[in-house]
Amino acid sequence: MLFEPKVFVKRYSYQIEYFEKEPPKKGMILFYGDSGFAVWKNTPGYGPNPDLEEVITRKDGQRAAVNHGFGGSTAEEQLYYYHRAVKPWAPRVLVLQTFANDAASGYTPLEIFFLQNRLIDYARHDFPGINIYICNTLPRLSMKTQTQTRIVATGEYNELVKDYCVRHEDTRLIDEMNAPMFYKDPSHTGEIEYIREDLYIEDRVHLNVEGYKLYEKFIREQLKDEL
Repeated sequence: MLFEPKVFVKRYSYQIEYFEKEPPKKGMILFYGDSGFAVWKNTPGYGPNPDLEEVITRKDGQRAAVNHGFGGSTAEEQLYYYHRAVKPWAPRVLVLQTFANDAASGYTPLEIFFLQNRLIDYARHDFPGINIYICNTLPRLSMKTQTQTRIVATGEYNELVKDYCVRHEDTRLIDEMNAPMFYKDPSHTGEIEYIREDLYIEDRVHLNVEGYKLYEKFIREQLKDEL
């Protein structure tokens, strides 16, 4: 698949350099994605959120995760930095998250999916036996004012990811879009108009402190076989 790049892939290089300042912690669960992961810690402007690396722990309380979420990254940027932000850490589990920034930058669902698949192929080659978890789109209050075109694109990407995970034994879907915690009534999971308003900060995109506390419980349940 050939297409024109839609972002300057080096715009978050300073964040990758930050990851590289410390010796890699190998054999961990590596969270690799956009700001949904990047601000899952005490971040100015986003709140004193819980720290992903402190709350995603093994049953014995030892840390189990590394957070390499960066900026408003897209799948193309995540692919570009794979050899610097993923490979040296030799993770035993990889958790991927993308889509919102990609769609806003003009990538089609198929382009996003293609770029993410290339990253997954790298990980399979470098770390035989690795388990890969793919998050579909996180519900956001901003979805309530999205165009129909964007809503359709969201559905298309989610279906591509779901089908991919069904067809590959080493990949698992983290179905964030249908997580009951994000909705006013569990019987309306996945329905945008029922997304809870009390779990997001003013930008209507990112989770607030309470949102991340619930998100932690949800993610821990999804990764229970890895902890």
